[in-house]
Amino acid sequence: MLADRKRSNTDGKKGLTGHSQKNDEVKIITDWLDLKGEKSIRTHQQVDADAAFSAAIMMEYQRDAKLQFKRASFKTNKKNTLAVDMLNGKNAVKGLKQGSAFGLLVEVLGTRDTLYKTCFKDWADQLNLTDSGKTCNDRVVLPELIRAWKMVGLDDKTIVNRARELIRGKLIHQKKREKRQVASRNIPIYSNVAIVIDTSVDNITLFKRGAKAIVQRNKVGMAIQLNRKVMQKGHNLTELENFLPTNWFIHPQGFLACFGGPKAPRDPSESGISIEALVILVQNWIMEVA
Repeated sequence: MLADRKRSNTDGKKGLTGHSQKNDEVKIITDWLDLKGEKSIRTHQQVDADAAFSAAIMMEYQRDAKLQFKRASFKTNKKNTLAVDMLNGKNAVKGLKQGSAFGLLVEVLGTRDTLYKTCFKDWADQLNLTDSGKTCNDRVVLPELIRAWKMVGLDDKTIVNRARELIRGKLIHQKKREKRQVASRNIPIYSNVAIVIDTSVDNITLFKRGAKAIVQRNKVGMAIQLNRKVMQKGHNLTELENFLPTNWFIHPQGFLACFGGPKAPRDPSESGISIEALVILVQNWIMEVA
């Protein structure tokens, strides 16, 4: 009897160990991604953060896939169904090595589209900690979002859809940011001042290129934005208060001065100063203080 019990326990261990090693979770995911025809994403009911965001990121990447919810113990063996944040079955992945299924999925998707790694590595690092019971010091963690959605009565499907909205929004934002970064490589910088006219730019890219200030004009107004390195030397845009037209706004912290803008659009022709004069004003000031 003791021998039988020992054999049974050993078999059980093989079963548990086997999941993290069997078929290789990366291969399970890549095989599913490469599969043609109708496919499904499955996760467990009463979703937690790992289940919700894992299902969401796969639904966003594979937009024609169907979404299913099953009890956590359900076995998934069919090749056209990928079970995420689930243990049982030949086509289930849990991400035990990474700490979360989401972390595993980000790794795999990131090899196919680097945008996914760029966007979600931080989220994956967070879930790798929280889903494996480790402390996460971030102020807002993804599990808190799931709890809040549950507290207002959202069901599993709606929660996954909300998570998918966050996934999609972050992807769209990063794509636009990368376009702004490319555009910023060709923006002229004269006397440490970048001159931006009717173009969306990435300020960090311009500051890295050496701009100490950015002067902008577009259909919603005009603005000056200051590099924080200048502010660290003890200077800010409040020093221009007596040189700018009285209808300009200067942020109390001195990093921004503007006439109009996205939050309060105004006609730049009514700013009281031309773009040429504004550039000269800022260039002369930068030469004095920076």
